Amino acid sequence: MRTDDTVYANVNKIGVCFKCGQCMAICPTQSIVVDGLSYSQDFFDLPEMHNQPEYFSNLISTRRAIRNFKEKTVEKELLDEIVKAIAFAPPGFPPLKYDLVVVQNSAIIKQALPYMIQLYDFLVNAMNNPIKRIFIKKEVGELRFRTMKEHLIPLLKMKLPGLKDGTEDTITRNAPAMILFLADKTGEDISEDIHIAATYGILSAHSLGLGASIMDLIPPAINKKIELRKMFGLAENQDVIASIILGYPKYTFQRGIKRQIRNVWWI
Repeated sequence: MRTDDTVYANVNKIGVCFKCGQCMAICPTQSIVVDGLSYSQDFFDLPEMHNQPEYFSNLISTRRAIRNFKEKTVEKELLDEIVKAIAFAPPGFPPLKYDLVVVQNSAIIKQALPYMIQLYDFLVNAMNNPIKRIFIKKEVGELRFRTMKEHLIPLLKMKLPGLKDGTEDTITRNAPAMILFLADKTGEDISEDIHIAATYGILSAHSLGLGASIMDLIPPAINKKIELRKMFGLAENQDVIASIILGYPKYTFQRGIKRQIRNVWWI
């Protein structure tokens, strides 16, 4: 807690401390110590100039969802930087509770694609069956089912022929690298934490000269197909919640795209 220039710990709240580290991060004299945390091990000094609105504006306005990549391997050093950036994403309650699988071998991604195609071919056929549709709706919930029915299934019907004959890849996009975000199925709901972390990942990739996209088609396929679970080393209690494909952009954008929020209320 801080009052003017004085920093102190509120002893009445020690019992509800979950070791987020905020009190130690703000203490100018390193006088507050939380059990299990160390100034030398768990903290670092912030740079003097860390408020740069122009830089952030440029970063988010020039970033695009990249789905076409050069046939070029992404260096491990760059993937390491992205992993470090992901770790800065704030969790609802510390510590971070998700795991990452960093796929830097494009051959593994290509090997996984046919299994993903199998799953989505099965899904399209199942959605054509009134009885199976009832079970799918019950499993995924009303909102996701509506999205599947109105957006995903029409897209898959259009793209599956090209996916099957190998003329296009609208799932992994021939990406040279991929990051999977894993959560414990028996643990807490940390999907929001993961989606924030994935956003940090795609922004970091852009800052490093890479392109990236969050791909919603990949996690369900890996979770459902036993072959894919083994391929990516998932434990029985783990599911993929989000995925990022990334690589060097094949094309360079010359301009941004303006978007309008549907409604904004000021209160």
